[in-house]
Amino acid sequence: MRFFLAFLLSTTLFSADISFQDKKLHYTSTGSGPKTLILIHGWACDSTFFSEQIKALSATHRVIALDLPGHGQSESPGILTMDLFAQATEAVRLHAKASKPVLIGHSLGATVARQHARLYPNTAAALVLLDGSIFQLPPGEQDRVRWSEMITTLAISFGPVNEKAVRERAISAFLSNMYSDTTSRELRLEILRKILATSPATAQGAMQSLADLSIWREDSIDLPVLALRAGKQKPPNEVPYLKDLFPRIQYKYMPGVSHFLMLEKPIEVNAEINAFLRSNKL
Repeated sequence: MRFFLAFLLSTTLFSADISFQDKKLHYTSTGSGPKTLILIHGWACDSTFFSEQIKALSATHRVIALDLPGHGQSESPGILTMDLFAQATEAVRLHAKASKPVLIGHSLGATVARQHARLYPNTAAALVLLDGSIFQLPPGEQDRVRWSEMITTLAISFGPVNEKAVRERAISAFLSNMYSDTTSRELRLEILRKILATSPATAQGAMQSLADLSIWREDSIDLPVLALRAGKQKPPNEVPYLKDLFPRIQYKYMPGVSHFLMLEKPIEVNAEINAFLRSNKL
């Protein structure tokens, strides 16, 4: 009986809505381990994309999962920027009294984790980048500006200026490039359903946050980092590039796995995260 009660306490889900820039910011906390993990979802997603990680990792850690502003159960304060997302993550960390957490970000969430490490140095213990949106931009200034303009155009195609059918086709086409040959139809439809449930303004604003060239400066962050890269082909020269950005990085390529690796291969992803945590005593 005592063990059963301890198990219930250790897996209790705590849900909170806090005020961030006068808007609701939602997060959950599961588990009661001595160390904390903060899960940051990707573009137009929400914290439920981490359901399998929450279940597995809360056995040994306290696991916090937030809905970024405008996503899931969190309200949008207006213009969405990478700094805003990082500040929201910090607001959750402070409210949850999480000391030296490991930030685990998927896709855009990895960019948020990186920006948090910049804005709040010596706050996080480590970063985990799950097929993170951290990659090498063209070297020339004009090429970078054109890249930023391309992201802006893409963002607008997801936004409220377009009719619903046009937006949905644009998002469906965008997501189709992220799946592997083995990604099930059921999973594709579930991902599409959830992403289409995100407001057009948030879908546009979150994508637009990536177009800010200031977040792509190539500064070094001296933290333990795990990078899991998925996809049909490993990006060329990515390992040395990321090694310059994160000198203490552990990198693993998962071939033939979709961008949504934590949903498609949860057992393998959870094992990689747990091994990283153990090896760094986190």
